[in-house]
Amino acid sequence: SYGASGAQTRAILGGLEADVLAQNIQSNVDPLVEKGFVATDWSKRLPNQASPASTVMVLVTRPGNPKQIRDWRDLAKDGVSIVAINPQTSGNARWGILAGYGALAKSEGEAAANAYLNGFARNIKTLVSSGREASDAFVKNKIGDVLVTFENEIIFTNDAIPDDYPYIVPTDNIQVDFPVTVIDKTVDKRGTREVAEAFTAFLFTPKAQEIFAQAGYRPIDKQAYATKSSQYKPVDKLYTIADFGGWQAVNKNLFADGGLFDAAQAAGKQ
Repeated sequence: SYGASGAQTRAILGGLEADVLAQNIQSNVDPLVEKGFVATDWSKRLPNQASPASTVMVLVTRPGNPKQIRDWRDLAKDGVSIVAINPQTSGNARWGILAGYGALAKSEGEAAANAYLNGFARNIKTLVSSGREASDAFVKNKIGDVLVTFENEIIFTNDAIPDDYPYIVPTDNIQVDFPVTVIDKTVDKRGTREVAEAFTAFLFTPKAQEIFAQAGYRPIDKQAYATKSSQYKPVDKLYTIADFGGWQAVNKNLFADGGLFDAAQAAGKQ
């Protein structure tokens, strides 16, 4: 099953017997732990907190960058329309919203970050459910002036279209992790634990790390990273989710019902 990250977790909770889950946000594993599908120590069973690769957030523009978008602040300017992803369905969206909000909060304070979030929400042209759907809306359907998405997503998309779309990697950015876990409840029921664990372990081997790099991800293996280093743009300040108190705190502050993003959307509709 391939689709929006939140939908994948809900599908497993609803009965989809997946042996392995590859996610783009750690907090989407939490409900599976709470319901007994995944062991509490899942992130300690593999290297790097069970995340074989990472990425950063990028701002994809129209050819020539007619709106002169250079950094997060430009997304909140008047006259800029954004293809955004719904944070209720997508980890990509949560990382993207946090990246801009967090960068402003760290550099200029909470007031500046809240002002940015209000401007961002006001400028949303369309709100889709997943990163791939957002890429299709922007590239194929020509909607919006800018798309906020994963770096690996646009590297992948640019390989599939005639003219590369320009994109900016904001110099203050966030490390997006891609955790993987076996679904303990399923593998024990189906007798597939050995092969499922072998597959998740494989993701950290040099061969798999090369495959991640070829697909536009930033592998944790330095040699694999070096083979594709020219496709990655530099970042000056790379925050992690820990810098913002972890996903539990971020979700409560930004994405819970009535949280800052809901408030920003409501303000944008007035």
